Amino acid sequence: MEDKLTVIFDFDGTLANTIELVGKIYNNHAHEFGAIPVDLTDLDAYRKLGYKKAMKKAKIRWTVLPRLVLFVSKEMKQHMAEVPPYPGVVNMLKNLQKAGISIGVLTSNNAALVNEFFKNNNFPVFDFIVSEKTLFGKEKALRKIIKRHKLEAHRVVYVGDEPRDVTACYKAGIKVIGVTWGVGGRIGLEDTPPDRIVDTADQLETSIREYQLKEKIR
Repeated sequence: MEDKLTVIFDFDGTLANTIELVGKIYNNHAHEFGAIPVDLTDLDAYRKLGYKKAMKKAKIRWTVLPRLVLFVSKEMKQHMAEVPPYPGVVNMLKNLQKAGISIGVLTSNNAALVNEFFKNNNFPVFDFIVSEKTLFGKEKALRKIIKRHKLEAHRVVYVGDEPRDVTACYKAGIKVIGVTWGVGGRIGLEDTPPDRIVDTADQLETSIREYQLKEKIR
Protein backbone atom coordinates (compact mmCIF):
# COMPACT_ATOMS: atom_id res chain seq x y z
CA MET A 1 0.00 0.00 0.00
CA GLU A 2 2.97 2.31 0.62
CA ASP A 3 3.53 2.90 -3.12
CA LYS A 4 -0.04 4.08 -3.67
CA LEU A 5 -1.83 7.27 -2.80
CA THR A 6 -3.90 6.58 0.31
CA VAL A 7 -6.97 8.67 1.10
CA ILE A 8 -8.39 8.57 4.63
CA PHE A 9 -11.99 9.69 4.99
CA ASP A 10 -13.84 11.03 7.98
CA PHE A 11 -17.25 9.35 8.40
CA ASP A 12 -19.82 11.65 10.03
CA GLY A 13 -20.43 14.75 7.94
CA THR A 14 -18.13 13.57 5.14
CA LEU A 15 -19.44 10.22 3.89
CA ALA A 16 -22.58 9.86 6.02
CA ASN A 17 -25.14 12.66 6.27
CA THR A 18 -25.59 12.43 10.02
CA ILE A 19 -26.08 16.16 10.56
CA GLU A 20 -29.90 16.17 10.68
CA LEU A 21 -29.98 13.16 13.00
CA VAL A 22 -27.41 14.80 15.27
CA GLY A 23 -29.54 17.95 15.25
CA LYS A 24 -32.66 16.07 16.31
CA ILE A 25 -30.88 14.26 19.13
CA TYR A 26 -29.23 17.48 20.26
CA ASN A 27 -32.52 19.41 20.31
CA ASN A 28 -34.21 16.71 22.39
CA HIS A 29 -31.51 16.90 25.07
CA ALA A 30 -29.98 20.39 24.74
CA HIS A 31 -31.44 21.58 28.05
CA GLU A 32 -29.66 18.73 29.88
CA PHE A 33 -26.35 20.32 28.87
CA GLY A 34 -27.31 23.93 29.56
CA ALA A 35 -27.69 24.65 25.85
CA ILE A 36 -30.60 25.72 23.64
CA PRO A 37 -32.18 23.94 20.63
CA VAL A 38 -31.29 24.96 17.08
CA ASP A 39 -33.52 25.61 14.07
CA LEU A 40 -33.21 22.42 12.02
CA THR A 41 -34.87 24.09 9.02
CA ASP A 42 -31.92 26.48 8.73
CA LEU A 43 -28.82 24.41 9.42
CA ASP A 44 -26.96 26.27 6.67
CA ALA A 45 -27.14 29.42 8.79
CA TYR A 46 -25.23 27.64 11.56
CA ARG A 47 -22.62 26.37 9.10
CA LYS A 48 -22.09 29.90 7.82
CA LEU A 49 -21.46 31.14 11.34
CA GLY A 50 -18.46 28.89 11.71
CA TYR A 51 -17.69 26.51 14.56
CA LYS A 52 -17.11 28.90 17.46
CA LYS A 53 -19.94 31.33 16.68
CA ALA A 54 -22.44 28.48 16.16
CA MET A 55 -21.54 27.03 19.56
CA LYS A 56 -21.92 30.45 21.14
CA LYS A 57 -25.34 30.96 19.54
CA ALA A 58 -26.53 27.59 20.85
CA LYS A 59 -24.96 28.33 24.26
CA ILE A 60 -22.82 25.19 24.12
CA ARG A 61 -19.97 25.52 26.60
CA TRP A 62 -16.57 24.07 25.75
CA THR A 63 -16.51 22.34 29.14
CA VAL A 64 -19.57 20.22 28.29
CA LEU A 65 -18.71 19.59 24.63
CA PRO A 66 -16.88 16.24 25.11
CA ARG A 67 -19.75 14.88 27.24
CA LEU A 68 -22.33 16.15 24.75
CA VAL A 69 -20.54 14.54 21.80
CA LEU A 70 -20.30 11.18 23.59
CA PHE A 71 -23.99 11.32 24.50
CA VAL A 72 -25.06 12.08 20.94
CA SER A 73 -22.82 9.29 19.60
CA LYS A 74 -24.50 6.75 21.87
CA GLU A 75 -27.98 7.91 20.87
CA MET A 76 -27.09 7.68 17.17
CA LYS A 77 -26.59 3.92 17.43
CA GLN A 78 -30.37 3.42 17.52
CA HIS A 79 -31.02 5.51 14.41
CA MET A 80 -28.25 4.79 11.89
CA ALA A 81 -30.73 3.18 9.49
CA GLU A 82 -32.18 6.67 8.96
CA VAL A 83 -28.85 8.11 7.77
CA PRO A 84 -28.16 8.45 4.01
CA PRO A 85 -24.78 8.84 2.30
CA TYR A 86 -23.99 12.21 0.75
CA PRO A 87 -24.77 12.50 -2.97
CA GLY A 88 -22.11 11.05 -5.23
CA VAL A 89 -19.73 9.72 -2.57
CA VAL A 90 -20.33 6.01 -3.26
CA ASN A 91 -19.54 6.31 -6.97
CA MET A 92 -16.59 8.57 -6.21
CA LEU A 93 -15.08 5.96 -3.89
CA LYS A 94 -15.57 3.21 -6.47
CA ASN A 95 -13.87 5.36 -9.10
CA LEU A 96 -10.92 6.03 -6.81
CA GLN A 97 -10.44 2.32 -6.20
CA LYS A 98 -10.57 1.62 -9.94
CA ALA A 99 -7.83 4.22 -10.35
CA GLY A 100 -5.60 2.29 -7.93
CA ILE A 101 -6.05 4.57 -4.92
CA SER A 102 -6.23 3.04 -1.44
CA ILE A 103 -9.16 4.23 0.67
CA GLY A 104 -9.65 4.07 4.42
CA VAL A 105 -11.82 5.54 7.16
CA LEU A 106 -10.98 7.12 10.50
CA THR A 107 -14.01 7.65 12.71
CA SER A 108 -15.00 8.15 16.33
CA ASN A 109 -18.24 6.32 15.55
CA ASN A 110 -18.88 2.67 16.43
CA ALA A 111 -17.05 0.40 13.97
CA ALA A 112 -19.91 -2.12 13.72
CA LEU A 113 -22.41 0.64 12.93
CA VAL A 114 -20.10 2.14 10.33
CA ASN A 115 -19.63 -1.23 8.63
CA GLU A 116 -23.38 -1.83 8.64
CA PHE A 117 -23.96 1.60 7.07
CA PHE A 118 -21.45 0.87 4.32
CA LYS A 119 -22.99 -2.53 3.59
CA ASN A 120 -26.55 -1.19 3.49
CA ASN A 121 -25.59 1.63 1.13
CA ASN A 122 -23.47 -0.34 -1.35
CA PHE A 123 -20.13 1.26 -0.48
CA PRO A 124 -16.98 -0.39 -1.82
CA VAL A 125 -14.79 -2.40 0.55
CA PHE A 126 -12.31 -0.12 2.30
CA ASP A 127 -8.65 -1.03 2.78
CA PHE A 128 -9.05 -0.22 6.47
CA ILE A 129 -11.59 1.21 8.90
CA VAL A 130 -10.25 2.59 12.18
CA SER A 131 -12.52 3.56 15.06
CA GLU A 132 -10.90 5.79 17.68
CA LYS A 133 -12.99 6.89 20.68
CA THR A 134 -11.47 10.33 20.98
CA LEU A 135 -12.69 13.85 20.32
CA PHE A 136 -9.45 15.77 20.00
CA GLY A 137 -6.82 13.05 19.45
CA LYS A 138 -7.10 12.66 15.68
CA GLU A 139 -3.45 13.61 15.10
CA LYS A 140 -2.27 10.60 17.13
CA ALA A 141 -4.77 8.33 15.37
CA LEU A 142 -3.49 9.46 11.96
CA ARG A 143 0.11 8.84 12.97
CA LYS A 144 -0.83 5.34 14.18
CA ILE A 145 -2.50 4.56 10.83
CA ILE A 146 0.54 5.77 8.90
CA LYS A 147 2.85 3.61 11.02
CA ARG A 148 0.59 0.53 11.09
CA HIS A 149 0.09 0.47 7.32
CA LYS A 150 3.66 1.54 6.51
CA LEU A 151 2.53 4.63 4.62
CA GLU A 152 4.58 7.63 3.56
CA ALA A 153 3.08 10.89 4.79
CA HIS A 154 3.47 12.64 1.45
CA ARG A 155 1.31 9.91 -0.14
CA VAL A 156 -1.55 10.34 2.35
CA VAL A 157 -4.54 12.67 1.97
CA TYR A 158 -7.23 13.14 4.60
CA VAL A 159 -10.79 14.22 3.75
CA GLY A 160 -12.88 15.81 6.49
CA ASP A 161 -15.45 18.48 7.24
CA GLU A 162 -14.28 20.19 10.44
CA PRO A 163 -11.57 22.70 11.34
CA ARG A 164 -10.13 20.31 13.95
CA ASP A 165 -9.58 17.78 11.14
CA VAL A 166 -7.43 20.34 9.34
CA THR A 167 -5.38 21.12 12.44
CA ALA A 168 -4.78 17.42 13.16
CA CYS A 169 -3.62 16.75 9.60
CA TYR A 170 -1.14 19.62 9.60
CA LYS A 171 0.30 18.33 12.88
CA ALA A 172 0.54 14.83 11.42
CA GLY A 173 2.27 16.16 8.30
CA ILE A 174 -0.31 15.08 5.72
CA LYS A 175 -2.42 16.86 3.11
CA VAL A 176 -6.07 17.59 3.86
CA ILE A 177 -9.13 18.34 1.75
CA GLY A 178 -12.15 19.99 3.38
CA VAL A 179 -15.71 19.26 2.22
CA THR A 180 -18.27 22.05 2.62
CA TRP A 181 -21.32 19.80 3.05
CA GLY A 182 -20.44 18.78 6.61
CA VAL A 183 -20.47 20.38 10.05
CA GLY A 184 -17.84 23.06 9.48
CA GLY A 185 -19.22 24.45 6.22
CA ARG A 186 -17.16 26.70 3.96
CA ILE A 187 -16.77 29.50 6.51
CA GLY A 188 -15.61 27.12 9.24
CA LEU A 189 -13.03 25.64 6.87
CA GLU A 190 -11.86 29.02 5.62
CA ASP A 191 -11.16 30.03 9.22
CA THR A 192 -8.75 27.07 9.43
CA PRO A 193 -7.89 26.55 5.76
CA PRO A 194 -7.12 23.04 4.47
CA ASP A 195 -5.00 22.45 1.36
CA ARG A 196 -8.16 22.41 -0.73
CA ILE A 197 -11.89 23.01 -0.22
CA VAL A 198 -14.48 21.21 -2.36
CA ASP A 199 -18.25 21.57 -2.71
CA THR A 200 -19.21 18.31 -4.45
CA ALA A 201 -18.14 14.68 -4.68
CA ASP A 202 -17.07 15.28 -8.30
CA GLN A 203 -14.77 18.10 -7.21
CA LEU A 204 -13.39 15.87 -4.46
CA GLU A 205 -12.62 13.07 -6.92
CA THR A 206 -10.89 15.53 -9.25
CA SER A 207 -8.73 16.91 -6.44
CA ILE A 208 -7.70 13.44 -5.28
CA ARG A 209 -6.85 12.35 -8.83
CA GLU A 210 -4.67 15.46 -9.19
CA TYR A 211 -2.78 14.47 -6.04
CA GLN A 212 -2.38 10.97 -7.47
CA LEU A 213 -0.92 12.38 -10.68
CA LYS A 214 1.57 14.51 -8.74
CA GLU A 215 2.75 11.44 -6.82
CA LYS A 216 3.30 9.50 -10.06
CA ILE A 217 5.39 12.37 -11.43
CA ARG A 218 7.38 12.73 -8.20
